Amino acid sequence: MSRVRISGRARLLPDAVNTDYIISSTRKRQFPDLDDLVDFIFADLPDPLDQPIAAGDVLVAGRDFGCGSAMEVAVDVLLAAGVQAVIARSVARTFHRNAINGGLPLLVGGGDVGEGDRLQIAYRSLPRIRNLTTGAPIVADQVSALAVTLAREGGLLPYCRRYGMPPPGRLHEGSLRGS
Repeated sequence: MSRVRISGRARLLPDAVNTDYIISSTRKRQFPDLDDLVDFIFADLPDPLDQPIAAGDVLVAGRDFGCGSAMEVAVDVLLAAGVQAVIARSVARTFHRNAINGGLPLLVGGGDVGEGDRLQIAYRSLPRIRNLTTGAPIVADQVSALAVTLAREGGLLPYCRRYGMPPPGRLHEGSLRGS
């Protein structure tokens, strides 16, 4: 199995960023096209970001990232914006599953990271993350083989289109996007 390799600019987020802060359900109803929604990522955060999210960014969040409703569009809009990965202290279970299914690299861990720091991530199962700005390592939990495979393939649906079947691993009823 090949490694997932990512590098990008760190964008810091607080604890308890719920899916409506990622993209509000009101915006989703107003703009059903993902490309239109990208402009509104994190627009409803109580403490707005100084700059919009850009392609290549790595989100570094606090605890309980992705809590709230189970909107798959929260993952989809981050991918559409070009977010490379999310590193969070802890992640809501449903968001975690949606991220795996969508192919969004999601790492649980943290360390000393400042806004705009350059991060480098490589993993097969145990992530190696380095803050290139400070030289400091960032610790993260092991990643399942299924999550690595789906991140490399762009998500569950692209994997199934390419290989004609779900990947080996722990899939459970209701985990397939769109079911």
